[in-house]
Amino acid sequence: MEYSRSLGEVSTKLINELTRKNLNIFSIEDAANILNKEKTRVRKLLYDLTKRGWIQRVKENLYILLPISADAGKLFTEHQLIIASKLISPYYIGFWTMLNYYGYTEQLINTVFIASPKQKRELSIQGVVYKFITLPEYKMFGFEQISLDSKPILVSDKEKTIVDCLDHPEYCGGIIEASKGIWNAQKEIDFIKLLEYCKKIRNSTVSKRLGFILETINNKDKDLLGELEKLVKQGFSVLDPLLPKKGRYITKWNLLVNISENDLWTWRKT
Repeated sequence: MEYSRSLGEVSTKLINELTRKNLNIFSIEDAANILNKEKTRVRKLLYDLTKRGWIQRVKENLYILLPISADAGKLFTEHQLIIASKLISPYYIGFWTMLNYYGYTEQLINTVFIASPKQKRELSIQGVVYKFITLPEYKMFGFEQISLDSKPILVSDKEKTIVDCLDHPEYCGGIIEASKGIWNAQKEIDFIKLLEYCKKIRNSTVSKRLGFILETINNKDKDLLGELEKLVKQGFSVLDPLLPKKGRYITKWNLLVNISENDLWTWRKT
């Protein structure tokens, strides 16, 4: 489909070529190559198209071709991870975003979580929030490349998604969502890899939370639970950092369980 409504000849050519080449996310260089014009002239054209609502500037030298119709708008969500991949480097997409991507939670959110050792303020693009989680370099592991629209995207693998959510439940909706993820992932994840990630993350609280949750779902892998127990360090950690710090203490896991088991698993009864 070609678009010429309210556009001049040059703008029409650019929009049509971006659409034809599936360049929903593009740079000034991309536009300059399409139009065979100098970047200084193209920059002015992009500014005009931005003001008229045809494109949106994401950051310096990066633009989005906005949906033309309501139907096209439905496709916009498919490009959220592609947009995220262009916003910062190094990076990987993870936490609640990947918990949802893998089908381990049915919660739909309008936030994309992006891990990076660099700091960046969150962005809002077409109603979607891109939240940047600053991680130390040693936590930048456990990610893999997937392809969307033939574009490479770096995302946390299934095991790292679980570990990250236990490391920072505040970025996955709390411990209930993390527990739901573990329940739904238990037949798919590699528990040996999960254990290695627990060691590598350098946060004993992850092992405490995982060990407790696995016991509550009656995981019978005594070797796994034993290895997790070895990783438990002194001092009590809180199960859910988003809830008040009051509840019962589990000395085996050095964990303050600040949510009832009924509330933790209430979603399984609905």
